[in-house]
Amino acid sequence: MNEGRWEDDRGGHLWKKDREVVTDDGARIRYTVRGPEDGPWLVLAAGFLCPDNFWMFIGPRLMERYRVVVMNYRGVGASSHPRPPGYRTVNVDKEDYTIGKFAGDVTAVIEAEDASEVTVLGHSMGVQVALELWRQQPERVAALVLVTGPYASPLHTFYGSKLGTHLFPFAYLGLPLLPRPVQRGILKIVHTPIAMPIARFIRALGPDTPAEGMHLYFEHLRNVDPMIGLKIARGMHDFDSEAWLDQVDAPTLVVVGSRDTFSPPELGRFMVDQLPDGELVEIEGGTHGALIEFPDEIHDAVVDFLERRLGHGGASAAVSNQR
Repeated sequence: MNEGRWEDDRGGHLWKKDREVVTDDGARIRYTVRGPEDGPWLVLAAGFLCPDNFWMFIGPRLMERYRVVVMNYRGVGASSHPRPPGYRTVNVDKEDYTIGKFAGDVTAVIEAEDASEVTVLGHSMGVQVALELWRQQPERVAALVLVTGPYASPLHTFYGSKLGTHLFPFAYLGLPLLPRPVQRGILKIVHTPIAMPIARFIRALGPDTPAEGMHLYFEHLRNVDPMIGLKIARGMHDFDSEAWLDQVDAPTLVVVGSRDTFSPPELGRFMVDQLPDGELVEIEGGTHGALIEFPDEIHDAVVDFLERRLGHGGASAAVSNQR
């Protein structure tokens, strides 16, 4: 594992973040670029508070043929906040951590690299970021790959219920009232041996999710300010692309897991029905962690899709359940 060299780095890196770009509002976005210099551009858009862990198995294989950008959004991993948050994060607010701001972080990186005809591979919340990036920069986005993520607030649909929508306001208002040690103690629980069993018990992860694939996530999460996490969750909850999904004209591959309770497969089916140029791949047995459960199947589906739709070279893989 390569740790970053940046001040206040929260860790969670598989690849050292050796480049930096500063956004218009002052956030310092740290990232790295791997793969052949003449390869087609591929940006990895991570999920909620995710460092590099979900790219653990698929990333190295993608780097064999694509020019891959691995980055951290503001307030995540090695990247800074737009300004020092201050005590109880009073100097920043939810408008600093919207999906639009995260897409702006991606834009800053691809502009710094002068990247064009970019494929954006988004996972979980990264699906929202990828869609918003297309909305902001359609001329730069050649294709989208959307893996086990929602097009709108996940609180409307996870576990097949809207219960999260009703509970979230209590968490959003209640967490700031807790003493600071209690707030930080909540996230430290994830760095204990019970984290994986709990995640499997609540079906956030499945029996095929390798424990080593989640270690960096739990390590990183304990270093995130819970108040920042809450603001990011607010931005994720406020996003909704349903009204303009039918305008997303970039070729789009939607990957769903048949056992995903956070982003159920029907969300992906709905997206494909709305998108002008969408294809669906369903990973049998896949949960929200399908990227680290079935990396070979997802890699082959991505390569096959990009070869067929964008003419990217390389061996094509047969995908029997493609629609």
